[in-house]
Amino acid sequence: MSRELNDSGVEWIGIVPANWSVEKIKYTTYVKGRIGWQGLKSDEFTDEGPYLVTGTNFIGKGIDWGSCHHISKERYHEAPPIQLKEDDLLITKDGTIGKIAIVRDMPDKAILNSGIFVTRSAKYEVDFMYWMLNSQVFDKYIKFFETGSTIKHLYQETFENFSYPLPTRLEQKKISLFLNRKIKLVDEVIKNKENMMTLLEKQRQSIITEAVTKGLNPNVKMKDSGIEWIGEIPEHWEISKLKYHAVRIGDGLHGTPVYDDQGEYHFINGNNLGDISIRFNEKTNKINKAEFISHGQKIGGNTILVSLNGTIGNVSIYNNEKIMLSKSAGFINLKNNIETLYVYYWLKSIHVENYFTKSFAGTTIKNLSLETLRNTPILIVPIIEQQQIAKYLVDKLKENDSLLEKVKIQIEKLKEYRQSLIYEAVTGKIDVSEMELHEVR
Repeated sequence: MSRELNDSGVEWIGIVPANWSVEKIKYTTYVKGRIGWQGLKSDEFTDEGPYLVTGTNFIGKGIDWGSCHHISKERYHEAPPIQLKEDDLLITKDGTIGKIAIVRDMPDKAILNSGIFVTRSAKYEVDFMYWMLNSQVFDKYIKFFETGSTIKHLYQETFENFSYPLPTRLEQKKISLFLNRKIKLVDEVIKNKENMMTLLEKQRQSIITEAVTKGLNPNVKMKDSGIEWIGEIPEHWEISKLKYHAVRIGDGLHGTPVYDDQGEYHFINGNNLGDISIRFNEKTNKINKAEFISHGQKIGGNTILVSLNGTIGNVSIYNNEKIMLSKSAGFINLKNNIETLYVYYWLKSIHVENYFTKSFAGTTIKNLSLETLRNTPILIVPIIEQQQIAKYLVDKLKENDSLLEKVKIQIEKLKEYRQSLIYEAVTGKIDVSEMELHEVR
């Protein structure tokens, strides 16, 4: 039998069971952040002593205690309001806001670093609030109060004014147990799908690498390339460097242009690269023609674009799109006697990925230098073979890419189902009130 649902009167909650109340964090919950504690510096961290918890230590539903830094007992005792207790609920308030963890199995005393609120309450089950803060109810609330700033921060006042639906204590337990079981199953399926994607991506790169280093003729005579990480290559192929087959290799604007939402040119960075075609989205900034002309940036035809930082080595082919490059995007303007698509696939091979990775050795900031890009080894193949290899890979990868897209869509739908399940449960639209506790375990 269905139960009565009423409008909660709160925009981000919607309808809830008639017998549920609507509460506010500030009337039900102890909330504290690291406020008023003298600035703690990394050189004060110790090898033992009380644990210092940050958002990076959150793993799954709990805390990876082994990854935490430690501080002195003197520092720990300076800030009693943020000393942690078993079953405290933690929420990140800076950077990636809204990451949630429950304090469980504390191996010793523990305290917060900056960027986190500690919350505790006798009013509700901590597991129920964990799911509430992981639901679209809280997500909608945060979006409702977002200011549009690029620096994300959850202010204590904003958090304390969060209104949420609250069932009886017994139903909270049932909802929590129901979600613990259901979401665990969904997460296992998502993880399996993500593992499948990883395998398909590795298979894709393996197909590319085999074609661009061994060619398409299995009976061709081979020779040592002279480069250990490339190995043997067809006897009539030659090793060269990318710079000898390009008119120019460079990067984009070292500065920030004047943006114009109505502009016809996209200002792209390395994140816009990765597929054969450049990826544009709503976050891609735009500039107008006058701004484009003022910087005098010309890319030219027969050009490949490469990300120089962030996700290093993302590659796309320029197809006369109206764009201006930022400094995180490099360009390779190829000579006319080389097949662009062949070079694209060469840059997508495992050999080039490893070459780029080795260039970062000993550096903390991973940037692909133009010098490294210019000196990237490349196998020079007769132009007819370049074209044959490129065509073969376009055809061969269709099935793999189709499977990748299907799995990607499946993961997106599973994540949508996951969010829907949490939302429906914490707002009472999935009725677990009649279930026995052992039924939802």
